[in-house]
Amino acid sequence: MLAHPLRPGHSPGNAVFRILSGLSRPMLTWSLVIPTYNRREVLLRVLPPALGQTVPPVQVVIVDSSRDWQDTRDAVRAIAARHPAIRLDYLQAETPSSATQRNQGVEQAIGDIVVMIDDDSFLYPDYAERILAVYAADARGVLAGVNGVNVPVMFDAHAEASAGLAHKDDTQDRIRGLRDRIMRYRLGRWISRRILFQDMHALFLKYDGERGLEVPAEFAGLAVSPMTFMSGHGLSVRRRIALAEPLDRSLRYYAALEDLDASYRYGRHGLLLRADGARLHHFEVAGGRVKRRTATTFQLLNMLVFIKRNARRPEAWLATYRWMLWRRLLGETIKDALSRRWDFPQAKGVLTAMRCWREVWAIPVADLDGWYPGYQRAILDRI
Repeated sequence: MLAHPLRPGHSPGNAVFRILSGLSRPMLTWSLVIPTYNRREVLLRVLPPALGQTVPPVQVVIVDSSRDWQDTRDAVRAIAARHPAIRLDYLQAETPSSATQRNQGVEQAIGDIVVMIDDDSFLYPDYAERILAVYAADARGVLAGVNGVNVPVMFDAHAEASAGLAHKDDTQDRIRGLRDRIMRYRLGRWISRRILFQDMHALFLKYDGERGLEVPAEFAGLAVSPMTFMSGHGLSVRRRIALAEPLDRSLRYYAALEDLDASYRYGRHGLLLRADGARLHHFEVAGGRVKRRTATTFQLLNMLVFIKRNARRPEAWLATYRWMLWRRLLGETIKDALSRRWDFPQAKGVLTAMRCWREVWAIPVADLDGWYPGYQRAILDRI
């Protein structure tokens, strides 16, 4: 039986429901973890679809680094009061960083599965149901985590929730259309991935090597795809694995690539799969935390931190890392030009990383947690 019965009128009539309802063992529970910072308006709109899942969470943990976090907590409590069976933990962030806030939330979680989303991720009603169906099929315990699918449109019944919210100004429509046309061709896809770094596998240096990408037979009846990385705007992982592989604690001021690093390490413990029917809409609300130059700089310097901390032989990756810097300089220069950013902020970000990486490399791993946050802060003050 389901630990949380489906809501009246919900009749999925699919393999997901048959797997869940046919279980002889207890249903896995899940906790939702949301880090947030100065996003009160969108957070209050994201919560109702999250609380109203066809298989609700046992707990929602929100870790808020905003100065007015107590005011937002009171508004969240009013929404959560409509769902008394769901435990709410609204915490002030111990350290203001998406990485450390996620870790704080995981430590507070009580569910078997931890689902982490961004504070502007709108879940479809059966998102958790479809995620849990994949875990339910894991008879041998070979599964570490399950990712959802970010779709470009919001669920119809919740579309009004985004009214009045502004999207992040990412790329111009003309440039986006040009990219879509290029991606129709094999050469265009190669250029996008290898020259422009428009792919997670190009951005991240896999310090443990490639992961196996086979789907075991027990998952054959489900619509799933193998993964190497999971995106932080909507991922799930067994809580014991999230505790064993926390997000990098040294990323205090900008946690670029933190989700790729953590989920890549989840793969040390088991398979990562994408549940192709588990949909969410990552709204990407306006009001970015950092500038393009800063984001690019910390993508590159954070990657070096990951290598130093996690690779068996970090020195074996140094030449590859330095070559990537030069390739990124070319790619970011092209992207800046295509988007008519004539101050070339992303290319400048690569140049900043080129000037700074040696200082990061020189720090012993044991000293990274104490040293790197201050170094991030110093870079932010300079640029």
